[in-house]
This record gives sequence, C-alpha cells and structure tokens, in this order.
Amino acid sequence: MLDQIRQRQRWLTAFFIFAIGIVFVFFLGLGGSAPGPGSSSTAGEAVVVALDDAQIQLSDFLRIRAQQEDRIKASLGEQYDASSLSAFLDSQALNSIVNKVVLSQSALELGLVASLQEVKDLLRHDPNLRDADGRFDQENFDANVKWNYGSQAAFLESMQRDLLQQKLYELLAGQTHIGDAEALSAAKYKTQEVRIAFVAIDAKMLPEAQQPGDEAAKRYLESNREALQAEYDASSSRFSTPEQVMMRHILFTPTPVEDLGGADALSEIDSGAAAPPSNRMRAELTLARLDKGESFADLAGELSDDQVSKADGGKLGLISRGDVTANLEEVAFALEPGTPSEIVEGQDGLHIIQIDEKVPASVLDFAEAGLTLAAEGAAKEVASRLATELSEAVAGGQSLEDAARGAGFTLERTSFFTRRRDGFVPGLRLPSLEIVATAFTLTSEAPSSKQVFEVGNQHVLIQLLDRQEPEPEALEAMVESAKQSLEAQQQNTLLQAWVDNRREEFESQQRLQINSALIADR
Repeated sequence: MLDQIRQRQRWLTAFFIFAIGIVFVFFLGLGGSAPGPGSSSTAGEAVVVALDDAQIQLSDFLRIRAQQEDRIKASLGEQYDASSLSAFLDSQALNSIVNKVVLSQSALELGLVASLQEVKDLLRHDPNLRDADGRFDQENFDANVKWNYGSQAAFLESMQRDLLQQKLYELLAGQTHIGDAEALSAAKYKTQEVRIAFVAIDAKMLPEAQQPGDEAAKRYLESNREALQAEYDASSSRFSTPEQVMMRHILFTPTPVEDLGGADALSEIDSGAAAPPSNRMRAELTLARLDKGESFADLAGELSDDQVSKADGGKLGLISRGDVTANLEEVAFALEPGTPSEIVEGQDGLHIIQIDEKVPASVLDFAEAGLTLAAEGAAKEVASRLATELSEAVAGGQSLEDAARGAGFTLERTSFFTRRRDGFVPGLRLPSLEIVATAFTLTSEAPSSKQVFEVGNQHVLIQLLDRQEPEPEALEAMVESAKQSLEAQQQNTLLQAWVDNRREEFESQQRLQINSALIADR
C-alpha cells in the first residue's frame, strides 16, 4: 500500500533517471523516503548523512536500498546478479538520500512550509488508502507504517518533508516553458526517416584487384619493422598454438527405459527374459574386440551412438585442453597415438578414446608472423587510400554512387530508419551515431557526404537516397507528447543543476556530512 501512496503522488514521479534499463526515482529512491529529524530510528545508531538537524541513519539507508533492490529484482528476474549490482545500489540509494535532504533543507531556508495538517488532508482524500466500502483503512495503514517507519509520527514527518520538496520543485519547474514550435520540431526529429546507400571498405575484404601481394607486404615490413615487432610482442598469443591431440571416440549412451519396452519389458526382465545389453556391457564387448586388433574407426562406424562422428570413424578432430570435460581431457592427453583407452565416463555416456596424432605446442617467430602482420598493415593502408580517393571524388562533385562504381565498389542500400539513440543503421555491422546524425543532414541537392566514418575496421561513406516525412495528422498527435517530454527534461536538468549547486554550498560550509565509509564497511 505504501508503494501505492508513493507512486500516486506527483512529486514522486517528477525525479526520474534512466540506468541499466530500469527507471529509478531520482530523489526518493524507489518508493522509499528517508525520515526526517526525530524519526524512530535506533538512538545512537551510526549516521550515514547529516545536514544541520536532519540525520539519516544506517537503518534508513538499508531500508531504501532494499526497496530499490526489490524493484530491480522484479524487473530483471533471473538476470538479476546481486554481486555485480551491489556497488550500484549503494551509490543509487546514497545519492537519492543526499539529494532529498539537500532539497528539503533548501526549501526550509527559502521559507516554504508544509504543515502536518496538509499531509493528513492529502492522506485522508487518497482513494488508495480506503477499503472496499470507501472507509479509511486505518488498520492496514498502521501496519504498513509501523513495518517501514517504526511509528505513525515518523511516517507523517517524512511525508511532511516530501511535500516540502514538492513545493520547491514546483517553484523551480515553473521557470521552464516549451513553445509549440519547439515541440513540433522535436516531434519531427523523432519521426523523420531516411534511407541511405553506403560503401563499407574493409581491409579484410578488399576487391581482388586491390589486394596487396607478397611484394607489397615485404615492402611494408621493411618500412614498419619496429612497429610490427612491437605489435607482435603485444599479441604473441595470437601466433601460439597450444598442445593438441587428434582424437577419436566411440560413444555408448544409456538405453532409456521406453526403448526397452516400458513397464511390460521390465516385467519380462524380472521374470528372467533376456534384456538388451547396457551401455557398459556394450562398451566392454567393444573394448574386447579392440584388444583383438579390430579397427577403431570401423568399430566407431558400426557401434558408436555419436551420430555425427561415427560416419568419419569417430573422428572429433584436433582437441585442445579445455575443449572436452576434464576426465576425457586427462585420458586423451596421456594416451599414446594408436592405443585405445579404457572405458571413460562422460556427461553423455561412456567413451572409448583413441589418439591418432599429438601436435606439440608451437609459436611462430617474428620472421613468419611479421609477414602476416605486414600483409594486414598493407591491406589497411590500401583500404584507407581507397576511402580517401572516394571522399576526394565526392568533394570534387561526383556522387558517391558514381565514384564507387568507378572504383569497383557496389553500394549497399538500407531500409528506412529513424534517429536511434543506439546508432543502429540497417546493413552495417556496428552502430554509428555519427552516421545516423550525418544521414539526416543530407539533402536531395547534396546527397553524398565526403566524410569517411571509421566504424570498427571499416571505412564507411554514405549517400542519401530518400527522406520520408511524417503525415501531418500523425505529427500533430505527437506534439503534445513531445512538449511534455521536453518540459520534463528541461525541469530535471534545471533541478539537477540547482541541487548540485546547493550540495556544494552545504559541503563547503561543512554542514553536509556524508559517511560513505560506513556503507562500504557494513
């Protein structure tokens, strides 16, 4: 019920920020309100935040933090990870408490007043606090208040401070105004769509005619030996091959009861009828045939329950440490080539293993690896040069499409997209906020951009194909929503700056004390 009280109040929904995909109440946590002076917190308890007479104790902090954590758990479900979010929750709860105290004290100093009678009137007329018959539910109200605040007096005092904050918020928010023209512009900004063509030049996927050959790689090596040596030293693991084994296996999976004929078959077994052999019996019979010299590959093709590898004589290919379970790995790397193992238990059944070959660990020296790095470097130079040439052609008056065709590139075309905050562009491997922003500045008179965008390993140039404006009716319907959104953003920006300034003043006057160590050491 207290959540309903808090969520209903306008002052509670005024302060929102966006963090890790969850909306947080900026000043008051997530439905919790730090008590004011004289609350029922334990006397003598360590104080987390103090500003003049207002003292927020550790139990108050823990209550607000727990409320935030409950909301996050409900939002994230199974993805919630207490250890990874612990520091964030500490910081979020502490900041909401500090902001609340600073705002309340500032309201008092400006002469604002919120009487207990105002709070009582607010609660008395709240339909969420009434039972099915419309009467004030005093028993349920008292139980919730006592559980969360210790006493009704502490709750009312905390509500009084919250109402005081609302009055200050309304005073500050009244200084903001969004006009119709600004709201219309914002609505257009959100709903406009464009479609573009782009060339993405990747050093790893150059046109065949542009790929540098061996001689180009050697020249690059000689010109950049020192830098390539440093690159080799920094990424030597890239040129290291761990110890590996060429492995085969024959797998024997357990036979499910239903494959034995269900309950009827079990009754036959109990009566002495012959039962199908178990996977261990099958493995032992196979091991006996191997001991007699039969081919491992032939027996894998005949008997293995691994339907993928049996067609290739049980071959699993080269296996490094960590590729299979620990017990299989231990046996595999201890075997001599051509010698079958004993029966090994695995997660999916019983295995017999054989190693065809052992490949020792190796490291390519710089003499070999340097040429690989040089070839990559030479290709990057070519990609950069090609992108520059396209840019210069566009700057000289050509369209990107004509310039790309002349250089042997084909333009890729996107579907329509809007200004997305994540920078997503259809068809590109990685997002790019720069490309999204530039795409909406291009016009039909000047559709091609000469800018070369670095998107991961790609050099990207773009050209506008089409722009789609929203329908007037749809745009008109969005104007009021855009105005409300802009006003909220402007108000929160103003309030944040105001509170930050007051907080700095209180700290410089040594009136505001924040015991972060108490939270870290709890």
